[in-house]
Amino acid sequence: MFVSLFCYTSYAQNAEDLFDKGQDAFGRNSLTEALGYFNDYVKASPDSSKGYIQRGNVLLLLKKEVDASSDFNKAIGLDPNNFKAYSGRGALNVLLQKFDDASADYKKALSLNPNDGTSMIALASLEFSESKYDDAFSLIDKAIEIDPGNAEAYRNRGAMRFFYGDTLKAINDEDKAVELAPNNLNALNSRGAILREMGKYKEAIEDYNRVLDIDKNNAEAYCRRGIAYLYLGDYDKSISDIETGIKLQPTLEPLVKKYLDEAKQKKSK
Repeated sequence: MFVSLFCYTSYAQNAEDLFDKGQDAFGRNSLTEALGYFNDYVKASPDSSKGYIQRGNVLLLLKKEVDASSDFNKAIGLDPNNFKAYSGRGALNVLLQKFDDASADYKKALSLNPNDGTSMIALASLEFSESKYDDAFSLIDKAIEIDPGNAEAYRNRGAMRFFYGDTLKAINDEDKAVELAPNNLNALNSRGAILREMGKYKEAIEDYNRVLDIDKNNAEAYCRRGIAYLYLGDYDKSISDIETGIKLQPTLEPLVKKYLDEAKQKKSK
């Protein structure tokens, strides 16, 4: 009995070590490495919902939607009260543009854990997109109240405030997001976008430069910086940046083609 118990404990510890290594790789954005560890963890602990949830999160970022869906559904089957499984599936449904399903998943997650900031922020964005502004701001304000150090909450509220027409509060939120997470690419890109819309093109370019210092292949930053250069009248840099962004991420072309065409037209004059 003692030997059997010892072997089981050792086996369980080895499995948890795999999970911890997967979490570490995931935190470093080493997705392929993380997937390997979570695959091994799921084999070692097939009845553990957290393994499927974390592997689902990795698969989601790897754009393997079918496999991610299978993992989140498996996790829910194993533990219907695990809010993280619903939150993960909600993110998948957003990616698949199944917004009603995503909203239902996030609401379920919040019914299980009313302090789930991730679901709160995501649901606020969905509510805002449906013009449910009061509900959206109530959710995002609560997320910040629960976790005042959540940079993503400030970033999202800044974007919401900007589209709502409150530019001053929007830029204050984006400043706070960058203060809390100086290397958060989404926060820098968001603040740059607002600065550009405010006509502060040089300040916007500084944010995009910071993004590209961290991630030289950030297509969004190239395109946004190219638009800022267009408004500054530097058409060569504008064309170069936008074309680089499109090359890195061709799906951006429909969104920025008019700016590229404008830069080329003005350069030819």
